[in-house]
Amino acid sequence: MEHRQTSLLDEKMQFFQEMLIQMVNRVEEAIYQAQHAFRNHDIIMAKKVIANDWFIDQLQEMVENDGVRLLVSEAPYGHYMRHIIAGIKIVSSLERMGDHAAHLAKMASSEEQELFIPFVERISEMALLGATMTRKAVEALIDVKAEKAIEVAAMDDQMDAARDSLNLDLFALKPTNEKEMERILNLFYLTKEMERMGDHVTTICRWIVYMDKGQRPRLNGPKQGPSGPMMS
Repeated sequence: MEHRQTSLLDEKMQFFQEMLIQMVNRVEEAIYQAQHAFRNHDIIMAKKVIANDWFIDQLQEMVENDGVRLLVSEAPYGHYMRHIIAGIKIVSSLERMGDHAAHLAKMASSEEQELFIPFVERISEMALLGATMTRKAVEALIDVKAEKAIEVAAMDDQMDAARDSLNLDLFALKPTNEKEMERILNLFYLTKEMERMGDHVTTICRWIVYMDKGQRPRLNGPKQGPSGPMMS
């Protein structure tokens, strides 16, 4: 009887995991599409990304609801409980990443002033780095490997460096009219959003470590505080 109950729980956990991975895949796709729309002035693609953000929100709700049902009805223990708790936390970060992708798509313009083209390229590269981190994070999630998750989190240093470099160069610009000033402010905003995307992936990686090891350490350098187990 106990074996049968465990098998049923394993089946329910597999479904929960599949929904979680589907959401990660949706977010990764949204980031790729958003950077394409932003870089290539593809307004049709931008509208698609914005519209599809609704599906990411729905997946978040489905995963959270299913996780709560499992916690209440199955009284899971050990690694089952860790997976459910981590999954519910992870989808919150994924939803925010979907928002960042949608915001990037909203900033796509039908044409770009020559002055801003290099900045559009560099912000697009930040988005691609975010997509790469997301893909590697889902590989760590599928395998539930803390070591892989820690390696992915370390990539956030590249995102931070790109943000710092972009901010310095944006500060150096001298707008000649209100339209240019508005675009500079928008680019500052997007630079921050792309950097936050890396932070969200790092948060996801912390929860993957929790799934695997039962601890949620500070990852990726002193900006997040001293390393070591932390359950907050």
